[in-house]
Amino acid sequence: MATGRVSDITRFTEAGTTLIFNSQVKRPMKKLYPEICTEVKETKKIGLYDTIGGIGAAAVKGEGDPVPTDSMDQGYKTSITDKTVAKGVETTREKLEYDLYGEIRKMVGPATMKVMLDFKEKEIADLYNHGFATNTGADGVYTFSATHPLINGGAAVNSNLATGALTTDNLIKAKNMFIDIKDQAGGIFDTYATKLLINPKKQYQAMQILESQLVAFELSNTKNVANAIDPIKVVANRYIDYTVATDVSPWFLIDDTLEDAGAILQTNKAMWLETEWAIKAAQIYYTFCLERYSSSFISPGYKVIGSTGA
Repeated sequence: MATGRVSDITRFTEAGTTLIFNSQVKRPMKKLYPEICTEVKETKKIGLYDTIGGIGAAAVKGEGDPVPTDSMDQGYKTSITDKTVAKGVETTREKLEYDLYGEIRKMVGPATMKVMLDFKEKEIADLYNHGFATNTGADGVYTFSATHPLINGGAAVNSNLATGALTTDNLIKAKNMFIDIKDQAGGIFDTYATKLLINPKKQYQAMQILESQLVAFELSNTKNVANAIDPIKVVANRYIDYTVATDVSPWFLIDDTLEDAGAILQTNKAMWLETEWAIKAAQIYYTFCLERYSSSFISPGYKVIGSTGA
């Protein structure tokens, strides 16, 4: 039996309704995910992303001695397999025809596209939210870890796991962690924070930390320099976790100059709509919204430094 029948919209079939609130469907949702991921087009079902091992430091070559050489080796490989995400709406012919205000037909497309975008936004944000204890990368450790192994780096590791709540001191410590990030041979790697990703409920706190003339939340005359070196942009994303009872929320620093690392949105086919009448069945009108993509973190240990906020 179809769920979309005239009985579901009896007030829409009667004259006299003054206003129908459906702004949540009509109003376009602001896309948040482009700020925190790199979108890649992929025609294959499975996309492959490799990390290449670096070479060691140069050395002085003595007269008659051989030139010191290293091998460029393939390293950590991330595979991203596309999936189809979909949502549909069904309604009877009568429901469409008796709707005096035309609201059902107007809402079908926007409503399905809205929930599709909501699903994608949550998926991308959860790459960050679940990086502390659920998601592991190609190197075998959590997305945010103090022990990311290096391919040719011997015992050296990269750490992209910050600690503590969002405070001036913790933010500066996390920004300085980028200085310690090494290439895959343990050498210096040029990276720095460009964005601070937070839940919107933390954005006022973030602006106090970044824009106060003096150090925020302290009784001192110390100049605030938290954003004086390598200034960062605040990115508020409502899909980043927030715990009301404890006011705890994870926060992340992102190097947006690295496009071949961090969160990847692999798109095979952009969102499309399909409609059809099931005439022989029960004259049901269907609208389907579909999209084909997937996502993951690649190049483990680079681009993003995160803290649980606790």
